[in-house]
Amino acid sequence: GRAGLEAAFETELSGKRGGSLYLVNEAGVIQTLIAASEAVPGNSLYTTLDKGLQMRLQASLGDQRAAVVVMEVNTGRVLALVSNPHFDPNVFDLRDPDRDLLTSYLNNKDQPLFNRATQGQYPLGSVFKTITMSAALEEEVFSAWSSFYCGQSLWVCDSVYLYDWTYSHGVAPSGTITLTEGLVRSCNPWFYRIGESLFNEGHEDSLSLMATGFGLGEATGIEISEAVGNIPETARTCVESAQLSIGQGEILVTPLQVAAYFAALANGGTLYQPALIDVIKTSSGLVVQSFSPQENGKLPVSERNLAAVQEGLRLVLEDPAGTGYRAVLGLDVPVSGKTGTAQTPSGDPHAWFAGYS
Repeated sequence: GRAGLEAAFETELSGKRGGSLYLVNEAGVIQTLIAASEAVPGNSLYTTLDKGLQMRLQASLGDQRAAVVVMEVNTGRVLALVSNPHFDPNVFDLRDPDRDLLTSYLNNKDQPLFNRATQGQYPLGSVFKTITMSAALEEEVFSAWSSFYCGQSLWVCDSVYLYDWTYSHGVAPSGTITLTEGLVRSCNPWFYRIGESLFNEGHEDSLSLMATGFGLGEATGIEISEAVGNIPETARTCVESAQLSIGQGEILVTPLQVAAYFAALANGGTLYQPALIDVIKTSSGLVVQSFSPQENGKLPVSERNLAAVQEGLRLVLEDPAGTGYRAVLGLDVPVSGKTGTAQTPSGDPHAWFAGYS
């Protein structure tokens, strides 16, 4: 009961110890029973996890440091919550501990005991462009059909050149494209321009407000321990606003938070609280608690603007120009989503994919 669901539901799982209080004489002979209480067996937890899906996803990650979260978009039920590398929980059995294996976990630089899905805090990179596009549309600084030349670099805020991903990959620039196509191509200059325009037009806190409206920077409410990440209160400079627009700067999020807001993008705008517990039953099978969807709020985006973002996410995977097109070739399930590469101080970037079906 030191971590995870066992810690969160220790009271329900442990039940109640029984006991008796007797009066004994000086010879230790029982004279009378003063009081007694019956032991109460612990309850059983039934999770929302799909065991087969959980195990297949875990196996698919190999030796990568990674996390995967899968949620039902209309309920918040968590179907898979994977953090890799994983570990054998039997090493914590005090009756038969494997000290060598436990020591190897504690000393492993890949931190297998760390839950990356709920506690890992990472820059979001280009997946954040869904939020930036929403802010641009809601503030009416651009429309979905506004056009802009997406080159390999942009002189931003009259102070610095910032670059597109095509520059480092030796790929031709995207050219003149609409805002929706900017999301499809993940065009950094388009979004630098949004960040610059929002700041210069007095909307320096719009990206932050939209991000918190999407549930970032705060707990989702899942039953186990989670990190809250970080969303700055406002952009302090024009260049900072441009960096925030592509999910860099001081932005930190958890994979769970991103799964939750992509579920909201999929279902029409409702943020559901992620849940791991489906049912709690007594030892006799009596249901004492059952899952019901809990709303955390609504995305602060109009129906029209949400539809524009959804269209961009669909084309990311269905348009041959989309950054995720090749990854899903041959897949017979319609998928919408967004790719992302987030720069880190260490030099090795984080790779992201968030989507829904």
